[in-house]
Amino acid sequence: MQQTALDKIDLKIINLLSGDCRVSYRNIALTVGITPNAVKTRVNKLIFQEIIQRFVVRVNPVIFGYKKECILTMRHVNKNINENDILNRLNLIGNVFVHAKQLGGTFIFLLEVKTDAEEKIGLLIDLLKPAIVETIFVDQKPVSININISDLKIIKCLLSNARMDIADIARQASISKKTVTRRIEKMQQNHILEFTILRNMSSTQLVGYIEFAVIIKVDRSLYRRILERIYRELQEYLMIAANMSQSNVIFAVFFCPNIPSVDSILTQIASYDGVEENEVFITTKLTYYQEWLKVEIDKSLRSQSMLQSLHNH
Repeated sequence: MQQTALDKIDLKIINLLSGDCRVSYRNIALTVGITPNAVKTRVNKLIFQEIIQRFVVRVNPVIFGYKKECILTMRHVNKNINENDILNRLNLIGNVFVHAKQLGGTFIFLLEVKTDAEEKIGLLIDLLKPAIVETIFVDQKPVSININISDLKIIKCLLSNARMDIADIARQASISKKTVTRRIEKMQQNHILEFTILRNMSSTQLVGYIEFAVIIKVDRSLYRRILERIYRELQEYLMIAANMSQSNVIFAVFFCPNIPSVDSILTQIASYDGVEENEVFITTKLTYYQEWLKVEIDKSLRSQSMLQSLHNH
């Protein structure tokens, strides 16, 4: 498939959809200065070129009891070890949410875990030798609203299609359109749902920009201030910054047109008071794993239905 270079409008559209893939073509048009139809044409082109592979909803796993997230970096992986074998081993400890392959053969995994994971992961590190494995455990933000049966049905619909129309969700979940709209907004406000896109970042297919991830270790007391500066000063290049409460780690994804721009962004981040270390990775392939979320939803739906049935009797 022939690739065409991405221009600034394409990059801005990718940026907006990465921040919220449910944003309307009309709102994108108002931001980038073209018509909604022109936006739709460009999005369809990005999909056809497989630069946008699919629209994704990220579900906060705290609602299913996963109170920690592990950022696991794996270097010098033995080429004889099958990637599926690594995934299967990691899934014994928790559930792999994201798997990112990096230029040079490094892997990054985001692993959602419940309890005792820090002890168990030590055994896994031994099993994966001679690979060098580094782990950072981060406490997930607590959720301040209760998730009900309607919410679970809405999430299940969104996992199948993150841009599903409100009317289609309402029909499938047997809920009013007004309730669907209100509950999605509520879940977004409470960081239960985030909407993004899965992008094809292969250097052989993607033309026009470099995408890279940065793991930034910071003084915990200055976390909020540093995150705010990143959003304020680097918004032009920012794809996503994981918002972890009371953490000493910021995981951010940026894009820019060339290597000097990468260097400039990293230099600026390093200059912030409270930044202790930053490490850059250029991602060549990104995979989201969501089947385990569907299993958790089905379990929760069965559990809540049984409780409701007992209450009614």
